Amino acid sequence: MFVFIRIYFMIKYFSRLNKVIIVSIVIIFTGTNSFANNAYFGSWENITTGDRVDILDGFKTGVGPVLSIKNDGSVSTNKWENSNGEFSLTLGYDGYTASLDPSGNLLLSPSYGDPILMSPVGESEEKTTINLKDDEVGFIETLSTYKWLTSLDGNSAMFKSTFSPDSGVVELTKDDKLDDLLSFGIASGVIKIGSEVIIEARINDQYFIGINERDDFIVFKSLEKAPVVVSTVLAQQRKEFFDKLLTGEWQTTSFGSLNTHKFRPVYGELAGELLTTRNDRLYEDSKWEYSPSTGAIKIGYTDFVGAVIVNDTLALIEKDGDQKFFIRAFNSSEKRYTLADVKASALNENSLQKISEMLSAQFQRGEFFYSFEFKSDGRSGFSHKWSSSPFNITGETFSSDMIGKSDKLFQIEDFIIFDGHEVYKMDATPSRLRPKSEDEVKQDAINQEQLQVAAQSSTVTIRLMTINGEIKDVPLPVSSFGEIASISILSE
Repeated sequence: MFVFIRIYFMIKYFSRLNKVIIVSIVIIFTGTNSFANNAYFGSWENITTGDRVDILDGFKTGVGPVLSIKNDGSVSTNKWENSNGEFSLTLGYDGYTASLDPSGNLLLSPSYGDPILMSPVGESEEKTTINLKDDEVGFIETLSTYKWLTSLDGNSAMFKSTFSPDSGVVELTKDDKLDDLLSFGIASGVIKIGSEVIIEARINDQYFIGINERDDFIVFKSLEKAPVVVSTVLAQQRKEFFDKLLTGEWQTTSFGSLNTHKFRPVYGELAGELLTTRNDRLYEDSKWEYSPSTGAIKIGYTDFVGAVIVNDTLALIEKDGDQKFFIRAFNSSEKRYTLADVKASALNENSLQKISEMLSAQFQRGEFFYSFEFKSDGRSGFSHKWSSSPFNITGETFSSDMIGKSDKLFQIEDFIIFDGHEVYKMDATPSRLRPKSEDEVKQDAINQEQLQVAAQSSTVTIRLMTINGEIKDVPLPVSSFGEIASISILSE
């Protein structure tokens, strides 16, 4: 912020001396802050710890934001004040009085304890500052040009416009991991980021400075240039869009957990399942389908009338304007999935061998495990659903995730009662499941891993139908038809 100096000369004409004599000079400082404030503006580094403090101009006289960046990666926004000629600032819960020593270093003196000495950090010359209320287009362009370090839990942020220039997604990452995906929108000189409404904002190539309805400052510091934006719009580039949508994996966050999403074609090239895993366990599934006639994608019960992929971000929009965002998983595979990756079998008596192979593994959904046990006839058997939870007895307390903590165990007739918790009844119904020894558990885990590898491997299979209508699948020792030069049928 520039400080303008206006000088008024108070003059008087003395006719007897035929001279004009300057009686007084009045110097008035104008602008949002005084010259004394500007002496503290800039970036400062703690000589001892290396922690950094950026003191920035605010929106009103006598108060402004302070961006604190610690060596441990934590970032916070505080404020400075200039009252009665004393410049003070807060860092976390501590207050300091600021002064400059003869060497130009910043001295922060607390109410008690040793002062903190900070040296100035040279910054590149900033470009013209843009106020949001004056130039929305220029503001958005600068906002999306950079990757920002934010005071929002120390996350890095990138802003990407999706279906209109003044709205889109904010990607929040930390330590190269997704933290959150928020929407942003700009209207009438106000920007909304997630649920945060920022009523005043300005930006340049170094800082985004805003203030919300509670008079709290929001400060972002530019880190580097953001990647050049490349948009793939479903309505205009259908093939390119689905090539990206059906490649690899996507991610979102919910309640602090990271979800991995896989769009897979199953029922057709443009219809399939959205498979969501959390900690490598199936968490949710939804059918998805694209309608060429309407251009909409339906996921579960929700219709999305538009879709766009901006670099590594997928944005879907509903009819009412609500948007849903996904980001490409940081460890995503590069495989583009097609119907060729789907194994299918009719559930009839002619496909018993294939069905048995596909259902031979142990399965999981939610908090339960599942398995299918076939009888010798291959047509009937048992389906099992169970969950396991460890327990331990420490001191005088029994504890288990399934039951909770209990201090006493009762039995009356054929009932078992955990004090204050669950009641169970003894039962002699024939059961197909039994506890396993530690050795059996380890061996079964190895067997299940082998089954998973085999189930996901690709092989070429010749399907034969005998004269009595029985279908037999004969796997070949190759993974694709491209490895086969010719096929001959020999009878011996």
